[in-house]
Amino acid sequence: MVIVLLLLHLVLWSVFTGISHRAPDWDNMEELVWASGLEWGYYKHPPLPTWILYGLVSIFGRPVWLTFFTGQLSVILTLWLVWKLGCEMTTQSRALVATLLVSLVAYFTVRGVMNNHNTMQLWAVAGAIWMFYRATRYDSMRAWAALGFFCGCAFLTKYSALIQFAAFFLYLLVTGKLLRAQTWKGILLATVILLVMVAPHLMWLKQQAAGPIAYAGSEMVPLETYWLEIKDLSSFLVTNLGRIAALILAVVVIAIWAGRQYKLTPKSARPGKIASELAASDRFFLLFIGLAPLVLTLLVAGAMKVPLAAHWATTFFVLFGFFSFWVFRSGDDTALLRKTIIIVVLFQILGSIGYGLARGPLADKSGRPSRATFPGAEVARQVHAQWQAHMQTPLTLVASDTWLGGNIATHIGPQVQVFIDGDFHKAPWVNEEKAEKCGMLVAINRSEVNPDDIGIDVIALMAQTTEHGTLEIPWTKKAGGPIVVVEWGIIPPQASCKDIKDVK
Repeated sequence: MVIVLLLLHLVLWSVFTGISHRAPDWDNMEELVWASGLEWGYYKHPPLPTWILYGLVSIFGRPVWLTFFTGQLSVILTLWLVWKLGCEMTTQSRALVATLLVSLVAYFTVRGVMNNHNTMQLWAVAGAIWMFYRATRYDSMRAWAALGFFCGCAFLTKYSALIQFAAFFLYLLVTGKLLRAQTWKGILLATVILLVMVAPHLMWLKQQAAGPIAYAGSEMVPLETYWLEIKDLSSFLVTNLGRIAALILAVVVIAIWAGRQYKLTPKSARPGKIASELAASDRFFLLFIGLAPLVLTLLVAGAMKVPLAAHWATTFFVLFGFFSFWVFRSGDDTALLRKTIIIVVLFQILGSIGYGLARGPLADKSGRPSRATFPGAEVARQVHAQWQAHMQTPLTLVASDTWLGGNIATHIGPQVQVFIDGDFHKAPWVNEEKAEKCGMLVAINRSEVNPDDIGIDVIALMAQTTEHGTLEIPWTKKAGGPIVVVEWGIIPPQASCKDIKDVK
């Protein structure tokens, strides 16, 4: 039953999003562009999610649906790992109740189709929590080794894994397990495995003058006053409350529904809450590990006046489904599971269909310019036609921003690479000699609201073009709706291009 329900989740969110979107989300497109090459790191983030997508792209190409599917693969693997953790503490049916409830969190649904480093870190964090539980409960060196592996994967996905590592350390400190020699043996084993996994990336990182560390620093510039920080933290909490609202609503509905059978039963005769039947150590584990990353983040950010993006909390809610055990009563577990399945599946069906319609067809007909309705295929067809009209050689390189260049490249074919912002640091897969001698298509999205977002290197490349023009393409199907304006230019290949053999 678990596998069936997880596959249903995968199909619902992958299919309805895939058929309703003409283009992927911005983060998804970024990953598709990065998947042009296997690197030890990329200018914003560590490499693991891009490596995974690179393998899938090698098999399936670069269709729009692939990134949604990949994000949801991370989600269902996460849910399976959460269920496995739950089975360590309670019955399979109760563990499934908690798993189904956490599947309603927005980071598993509407944001679970976003194939970014937050979504792709979910499974590694869930696996690390499960293995940490096993390691500390059973003194299992195998679990400590697996913990090192999952922690390595989490770190190679996003450096925010450090907050989860801090939560693990504090748990060991508070519970007194750090006083045991066996714990330190496990920590040593896990650390060795972690360091072996991340060492190549750290060596790469050391060589970067402006890499992920610099990018992270630019995202966390301290606010000027603590009052601004309080407002920012409030916004962070309110936004994330909204993103777990479906879980909270489902718990309330199920609790009311399940509680009807006890309506005429005296309170003293009613069964206790499920949480009361868990071991005290397990209750503490769920509460501490479930809440510590969120609390630590708020404390550190508050003290340092660091602004928080709401989606940085993506991995913070993986255990929140278990908090329903403090609400639901023990008793008829079969009935509770049946009610949970009905409510959760109903929410998932309505959510996936509604999201697909709102982001796709409804936005298209209303004339709302969203990423999902971007006419990437038509833009690619028209700029490619301009290249073919002026050049006799195939198009292999597009200098543009990630979004526009990605739309052009993915629709023309796998041979086309994106020269992000005309910056070799951002596009290490581009052969510099080939780029300089074999020409390229230059494209600028002039329909963007803020012209300052256009890279100066791309503008410089546009000045070198011998052929150029402007295309205007309707963004949506509504007559008189917004227009996509694309300025294109062609830098023709030099005669020496044919002598270039070494191509990345």
